Amino acid sequence: MAPAGVAITVEGVARAPRDRVFGVIAPVPLEEIFTGYGPLPAVARTSGESGVWDHVGATRTVELTDGSSAREEITSYDAPQHFGYRLSRFSGSLRFLISHVDGAWWFTEPVAGRTNIRWTYTFHPRAARALVARAAIGPLWSRYARQTLAMAIERAEQPGPES
Repeated sequence: MAPAGVAITVEGVARAPRDRVFGVIAPVPLEEIFTGYGPLPAVARTSGESGVWDHVGATRTVELTDGSSAREEITSYDAPQHFGYRLSRFSGSLRFLISHVDGAWWFTEPVAGRTNIRWTYTFHPRAARALVARAAIGPLWSRYARQTLAMAIERAEQPGPES
């Protein structure tokens, strides 16, 4: 039996319409919002994009500032309410602890001009690594995810051509 995943969920509210928020966050350049947190590296760049980042099956390589990388693939895409992705093929030390990560973002607009955002990031540990993953990754990633979500919201609230 596979070990249980370590899921981290963060939520926030953007003061902008859902279409705009989704349209900014789904294709955001990762290096602009994943800026590192403590020992967790920042995203340096993405490369090898298989095309526009707006459909199931799109892939790219996420390169981190510590020299490691992972493959990212969109696994679900339903604009403007949801998109999901999987990170796998880790090249750094994380490959010994985690088999893959599933991420998902949900966007709802309960009131015009305000978008509720929920982001869940689930680490799937390798066999016999679940306790280590929960203890080592959970607390740090939770803080990193809150920081990243805040930066994504800030970008979505900025006036732009879509507003």
